[in-house]
Amino acid sequence: MPATIDLHLHTLASDGRLTPTELIQLVVQQGLQTISITDHDSTEGLAEAYEAAKEFPHLRIIPGIEMSADLPGNEVHVLGYFLDYHDVEFQATLTEFRRGRVDRARIMAEKLDALGMHVDWDRVQRFAGDGSVGRPHIALA
Repeated sequence: MPATIDLHLHTLASDGRLTPTELIQLVVQQGLQTISITDHDSTEGLAEAYEAAKEFPHLRIIPGIEMSADLPGNEVHVLGYFLDYHDVEFQATLTEFRRGRVDRARIMAEKLDALGMHVDWDRVQRFAGDGSVGRPHIALA
């Protein structure tokens, strides 16, 4: 039987619609054997995902992330795998990245306001929760 994998999944920690526990339940229902949770500039969902996966010993989780990088005129997202998400320095760097995402999101919201499309910043933050603020949260608000 061929292995079934998905190495690019998101949770509520960035722009996904499921908690890490809900995502684990879904991927098991779908028959996946190996996954990687690659939230934007965040590893917040990994600990919960590993905890939820304990009851599914056949499921392998590869710790991952989707890092944002700005190039002149472009925003690039780079996937990283097998990271040490407990590393203190790495987490400090991610905190800075997330601050930058908030700044960019505020600018997007201000531009939309200037075009006559009001964005309620409190709603954006509620949709993002503790995760990385992004375009989907602005769209939902």
